Amino acid sequence: MTNDFPMGCSASLHPRVSSRHLPSAKVKTVAVPLTADTKNTLRESWKLVEPLKTEAGKLMFVRLFETHPNIQDTFPTFKGVSLDELMNSRSLYLHAKRVMAAVDNAINALDDCEVLIESLTSLGQRHQAWSVMEDHFAVVGEALLWTLQDLLQSKCTSQVLEAWTELFKFITKTMLVGIRVNEADDGKLYSC
Repeated sequence: MTNDFPMGCSASLHPRVSSRHLPSAKVKTVAVPLTADTKNTLRESWKLVEPLKTEAGKLMFVRLFETHPNIQDTFPTFKGVSLDELMNSRSLYLHAKRVMAAVDNAINALDDCEVLIESLTSLGQRHQAWSVMEDHFAVVGEALLWTLQDLLQSKCTSQVLEAWTELFKFITKTMLVGIRVNEADDGKLYSC
């Protein structure tokens, strides 16, 4: 199965790209912008979502395609498929499973920033072929927050939304480093 969507989680199946491909000469570093409280909030809320993570991923993509139908057409296997059919399709199930596995990996690596940064930068590199733009991350982030609100209901407090917003900003910035790795050697990497 091949998904040609800019968020292309089929790229997530490939082994990590070696850090030798990362820009090194002109790298600016900043600390990972997640506090201990934010990490705790993420872990606690993820405990509630994790048992339903693949279903959550499917809901996220259906929401994304409802609000941005043009994005659905960038997936060859999803193009022209009704949202009802898509929700029950194996291709969406597999795609959602991979995306949410990446989120699970991020949550599990919150205290190992080197692993988290390497993983996300590598994931970004593997997404270069999909021509991912920053705008794509923004609409996926909106769909993710909507999904969390839908699943967590009253447990999706403003603190939970803020924590997930911060994590998704971090994921976006770090993946964009990997996506832009061959564009120029002036990328920004986070340091621990």
